[in-house]
Amino acid sequence: MTTPQKTENVRQRSAGRWTLALLPRQAYLARYVADGPLVGFAFDSQQGFHAFASDRVLPFRAYPNGLAFVPTGCDVYSCSEQGGEYLAVRGASEIAGAAPFSDRIDPRAIALAHRIRQLLLSPGSDDALILEELSAALVERAQTLFSTRSDPEEQRLTRNRLKRIEDLIEAHLDSKLTIGMMAAELEMSEGAFSRCFRASTGKSPYAHVLDKRIAWARELLAVERFDLAQIALAAGFSSHAHMTSVFRQRLGCVPSQFRR
Repeated sequence: MTTPQKTENVRQRSAGRWTLALLPRQAYLARYVADGPLVGFAFDSQQGFHAFASDRVLPFRAYPNGLAFVPTGCDVYSCSEQGGEYLAVRGASEIAGAAPFSDRIDPRAIALAHRIRQLLLSPGSDDALILEELSAALVERAQTLFSTRSDPEEQRLTRNRLKRIEDLIEAHLDSKLTIGMMAAELEMSEGAFSRCFRASTGKSPYAHVLDKRIAWARELLAVERFDLAQIALAAGFSSHAHMTSVFRQRLGCVPSQFRR
């Protein structure tokens, strides 16, 4: 892919299997062959010229909040004198026979993409678990819209499967835990797992893990010999600052206040 000189940096993050890039609103010229499936989301209206899997270059006008999909091997050409803010998510599984599309408007995809954008633009956002969960949900939503297959997934998890997930969370609470790890435990896709977990427990995997980490941190705060940085890492937070932010949001106080 080739682009003109940037006036604003591309914001990039990795979360589990997903690689995310938030492209700024500026002129661009892109020509590439997709080396893997790509799900895109346009936050702004755009106009210019493009060609997908074709030598025929046509004018285009994309509307805000449009969802797009580019399959592996698709030859892409696109240029715009103004561009627009755009989210690109890589890491999706291949879907046989899927054709490229763009400008699909979907309320669920809009909510997910805007939440991902908010996290990518937040300097203090260091919880990859929620970003991974949102990315999986956005990709699954896109796959639902463009797929012609009808493979119904179970809507709820059995008690045995929930216990396997609980055991996995307990074993990795103080280390890096991803949606991909939990989904792989049940041989499910990330999106399907998140959806079924929510249907079974009433909350998302991210919210459930966060509740577990808060509960463990609260227990450790009662032990005076542990300092706050040690407690944060032992409970699975990325840093003392991360734990403080979560406590303030969820409990209305910071860890030091809670300890007192």
